[in-house]
Amino acid sequence: MPEVLGELFAGIIFGPYALGTAIQIYGIPLVEFNEILNAFAEIGAIVILFIAGLEMSFARFKAAGIPSFIVGSAGVVVPFFLGYWVYAQLGFPFASAIMVGAALTATSIAITVRALDELGKTDLMESRITINAAVIDDILGLAVLSIVVSIVAAGITPKPLEIFSTLIKVMITWLLLLSVVTYFLPQIINRAAMWKVKGSVEGTAIALCFGLAALVSGLGFSPIVGAFAAGMAVAESRAIKRVREFTNSVALIFSPIFFGVMGAVVNLNRFTLNTVIMSGVLILIALVSKVLGCGLPATLYFKDTWRGLRVGVGMISRGEVGIIIAGIGLTAGVLTGDIYNEIIGMIIVTTLLTPLLLKRVFKEE
Repeated sequence: MPEVLGELFAGIIFGPYALGTAIQIYGIPLVEFNEILNAFAEIGAIVILFIAGLEMSFARFKAAGIPSFIVGSAGVVVPFFLGYWVYAQLGFPFASAIMVGAALTATSIAITVRALDELGKTDLMESRITINAAVIDDILGLAVLSIVVSIVAAGITPKPLEIFSTLIKVMITWLLLLSVVTYFLPQIINRAAMWKVKGSVEGTAIALCFGLAALVSGLGFSPIVGAFAAGMAVAESRAIKRVREFTNSVALIFSPIFFGVMGAVVNLNRFTLNTVIMSGVLILIALVSKVLGCGLPATLYFKDTWRGLRVGVGMISRGEVGIIIAGIGLTAGVLTGDIYNEIIGMIIVTTLLTPLLLKRVFKEE
């Protein structure tokens, strides 16, 4: 199983709503939320997205092709509007419904790639489209997050057409920003590599990560969008191997803290019958929206139902970005503890289901 699930479960078990309060050291609870813990978790989110960017250079993004772009775009639009519409119809506030829609958008690239690799199917055309679409899916998902955060902060209720036009504007702005940083940042890293000073490349890379996160935050985007863009830009440098090794070491500290904190926020005492039912509804939305949203365009492209279904199933799993979006919603007071629990439950179930379903659809040769 993906290790992120272990970190989530560790947070749930040892969090303040479970053993974290029962176990005390010199009268102090094992785990308690404070500014220091939250700061470490926020650093973890930035580092996680920086590493995700390192795994997908701008060149790879451009090489994804039109089919991948169509599949990835549909994999964001359909879950977002379907999740928003269902929760709005059920009577949830606009801000909560739109945040649920945002949490449903991003596919977990790591889980999909690992599942396809274990099946030995990464070289197939449908697998390549799935992986590239997941890249685009995450980029658009982060753009949606920025829009949602801005809308929630402004306290307005725009029409669907306004949301769509804003999404296009944000995507264009993000692509322009990415084009600029992709030109300059690799040159800065390459210069740092010429200094022949221990830690010059690593220090410069992490400074660019947090610097761009701060800059993008000042422009009204989520800081993790800046970290993701910085990672994609640095991936174009000649010192990418050194940067990747260093950031993976940093992530060994901060990544488990982030996912542990996200798990610790889950209050098992709040899992009522209604919460379980709503979790089931959210899981159903998550499955249907990706299989239809991504599977139908892929089926039209391949003119083959099974190959299209493989793409749709490969896009089901939600992961790190979904957890980050849910965490932002909870911190901002937009999501209640019950809705947060439902989203975490949906992420865990889709993560477990994806490898099993992929194995099934790839058996149907």
